Amino acid sequence: MNSALDRLTARPDKFVEKWPRQPEVHHGDPAALAALLSLDDIDRLISDQGLPASSVTMTRNNVMAQPGSLVSPDLAAFPDAAGAVDARRVGAHLRTGHTLLLMGLHRSWQPLSRFCRLLSGELGHPLYAHAFLTPPKSQGFAHHWDTEAVFIVQTVGHKTWELHEPYLPDPLPRHRWGRVPVPAAARDRFEKGEPFLRVRLAPGDVLWVPRGWIHNGYAEDGTSLHISVGVLQFTRHWLLEQLLDIAAGEPDFRTALPPGLDVDGINTALGDVTGRLARWLTSLDLERAAQSVRTRALRAQSGPRRPAVSAAVGVLSHDVDAVRYVPGAVLLSTKGADGTVLHLGDHNLHLPEPVTETIMQMIDHPGTVVTVEELRNLIGADQARRLVRELIEEGVVAPV
Repeated sequence: MNSALDRLTARPDKFVEKWPRQPEVHHGDPAALAALLSLDDIDRLISDQGLPASSVTMTRNNVMAQPGSLVSPDLAAFPDAAGAVDARRVGAHLRTGHTLLLMGLHRSWQPLSRFCRLLSGELGHPLYAHAFLTPPKSQGFAHHWDTEAVFIVQTVGHKTWELHEPYLPDPLPRHRWGRVPVPAAARDRFEKGEPFLRVRLAPGDVLWVPRGWIHNGYAEDGTSLHISVGVLQFTRHWLLEQLLDIAAGEPDFRTALPPGLDVDGINTALGDVTGRLARWLTSLDLERAAQSVRTRALRAQSGPRRPAVSAAVGVLSHDVDAVRYVPGAVLLSTKGADGTVLHLGDHNLHLPEPVTETIMQMIDHPGTVVTVEELRNLIGADQARRLVRELIEEGVVAPV
């Protein structure tokens, strides 16, 4: 799979150019999406993998299950330790109409981790993946908006969604549902009025919900499982926040306001600071600032899956003859005077110039195999061995 976006939309090229401003539905491949998460996978996650209690919750009609109601002390790893999620308690809540919510699966479930890594690289924005399992004739959450754009990926059963135009367009994280007062007249519009879109998703369907669109989903005649892939879109406001962080390096902006501060003093200080800010922005080295902001954007995305344990004990890095690129591991590459920098998200990796062309060819053409002998001929045996070990430990390549 070279493109994760191909699974989510019929027009990936146009999607990358510009975010769709209205909801849209894509009818995809049910088998390809079910491979990301199935009912059997939910059982494995709950029963076998010991998910932390902080990753699991349940809700019915906007009412969350009581903290600790899903956890059994009998499942603690050792006496007096915190308990673990009890599959029997989860089952009991499902039978009473509660929706099961598994959070952060982009970190804890490998098929979704790989998929989200690819998707994040294509979109250039960080994201998360949560799963929602809703029993028949039930609803977890009623009308609300999200401060993330969301791909709703239906993998099992059906779910009906009603979408209304935003009350607050393009909300920021500070504008989460419940924090912004919504007048009664506005509530009537989406609680009693006709929706902009009503759609019944089937396995293989993907619903794109732009940030701020009010949505309401419910299961009818059977159990529904969907994945919410939330895109944490960088905004112009986010860029302003990054500029303010850069401005913190200027002593002028760190100076305290005068004592005895009153209304007139604030007005004077505000005029002074806005003037200084305008002059600072005019003289700002945009290229240098852009490099800093790009680094922060990449660091907001998690790193690739790393075989830390097996690499540390030498299982993967001992007697390796050839390697192959792990798709999605590299988010971006930039060329410098003495080689190329691979941006992995939470870490950067430097490639020496003699091997750059060979490694980049492997990255640009997934499936290509590079032998250690090829690298040895370019940079010598010792340096080739160190480079291969580092590439493996960072999750960029895997032994063939």
